[in-house]
Amino acid sequence: MQTFRKTLLKLIVPVMLMTGIVLTSCESLLDIDAENTISGEVLKDDASIEEALVGAYYNLMGIYDGANGGELLGGDFKLIPTLLTRRNNNEISWDDVNAPTYTNFIDKDILRTNIRVEANWRRAYEVLNTVNNVLANIDKVSDANLKNRLEGEALAIRGILYFEMVRLWGPQYMDANLSTPTIPLLTEPITEIAEIKTPELATLQAVYTQVETDLNRASTLLQSFGTNGTNISYYAVTAYQMRVALQKLDWEAAEDHANTIISSGEFALAATPLLAFNNNSNSTEDILAVQQTFANTTGDRSTGTGLVNHFSSLTESGIGTMRILEFSFYSSFVANSPQFSDNDIRSFVDEDVDETTRAQDITTAFYTNVLNTSTISSSKFMSADKVIPVIRLAEIHLSRAEAIFEQTETIESTALADLNAIRTRAGLNALEVSDFNGDPYAFYDSLVLERNREFLFEGIIFHDLKRWKAYGLDVRITSNDPLDNKFILPIPQAELDTWD
Repeated sequence: MQTFRKTLLKLIVPVMLMTGIVLTSCESLLDIDAENTISGEVLKDDASIEEALVGAYYNLMGIYDGANGGELLGGDFKLIPTLLTRRNNNEISWDDVNAPTYTNFIDKDILRTNIRVEANWRRAYEVLNTVNNVLANIDKVSDANLKNRLEGEALAIRGILYFEMVRLWGPQYMDANLSTPTIPLLTEPITEIAEIKTPELATLQAVYTQVETDLNRASTLLQSFGTNGTNISYYAVTAYQMRVALQKLDWEAAEDHANTIISSGEFALAATPLLAFNNNSNSTEDILAVQQTFANTTGDRSTGTGLVNHFSSLTESGIGTMRILEFSFYSSFVANSPQFSDNDIRSFVDEDVDETTRAQDITTAFYTNVLNTSTISSSKFMSADKVIPVIRLAEIHLSRAEAIFEQTETIESTALADLNAIRTRAGLNALEVSDFNGDPYAFYDSLVLERNREFLFEGIIFHDLKRWKAYGLDVRITSNDPLDNKFILPIPQAELDTWD
């Protein structure tokens, strides 16, 4: 492999073409047959193609594959946007000593040589080549029902991953910038070294078109499979279609997709916000989640990687590099602060913790950081063997409320009910139309505030801020415009160095 000169060889091929990583053995299905070819012949029947797709899931969800591994949905796709939303030191501090590779995101000075940018880019294209290979061989699946499911899940993975990438490596979707070059768009598998060429950067429009094409087809194929266990389901695809519509400011489509999920009755809000996290299996509100076990995690204190390692300061699980300043939650001068009220259980802090405290002892949304007692830690990611939510029903309710409002600019009963569903389970009073004093935009402000409170540290707020800015709202992530290049991840230097 050292003789490969193109970047798609250097950053993408070595692992992505060995696609059959399974959760128990990490053995590969694809082998290099000769110096000039990469064999795809192993993908020949139902079992081998299904196992290859398991490998794609393994990588998409960010299961640990080394200290410099990209963690995608189970890690950096949450953590990097969270760090990018930090405006100043009054919100969070970061342990630069133990996690220096994330400092660029704090400083808004993201280098092309940043190892986190490179690792996530590399692993993303590993996943994409895996699913492209599955799709190229899908006709070898003999069972028609299994073929529909595998094809639907592979298309969904590709659509989801390209969407997540274009949101991070591309600008906000706007009519004025649809021709902006963004990321390589690869839809065919690479099976021979001779096929690897310097990629072209697809336009923003082209990537979004591919995302929607993949998700639409996946939706059709997966509809009959219902919730589909812990795999990507019809409803997970629908939730991503809603996210895409929101990013495009297509309010009617966003409402329709949200309605489909809510009206299905397949999901229900957890009794309290905290019960939506740190579960052994999906909670009632998980539409898509990262499945972790002791043997297969996205990382913890022992690996020095992953959400748990960075968010948890408990001795058993993390080093708490994400250090949160409690007073910022109630501060009106900290931009984009969630501004919790005193009776909001999403802001309660357990101060009675020490190095002996375990995850099961924590019953509040935050606790004193064990390693830096002047700060606090979030309770959302405390144990590496627990499920990590990717899309929750809470997001669907608040997104539907926003989509309805944007179409009517009035306080509709359904939108108000969606807002109150999230408020009341957090211990807040339900709001009535009269509480807004005849000002529908006061209702919108409440929606924005509720999203900031509910989705803190889940990587959602960053994308909200970008689309709100595009819609003309006066929001700022830092003193710079959130559509500035500082908020678009760079293509890794190691990639550019090998392009002709």
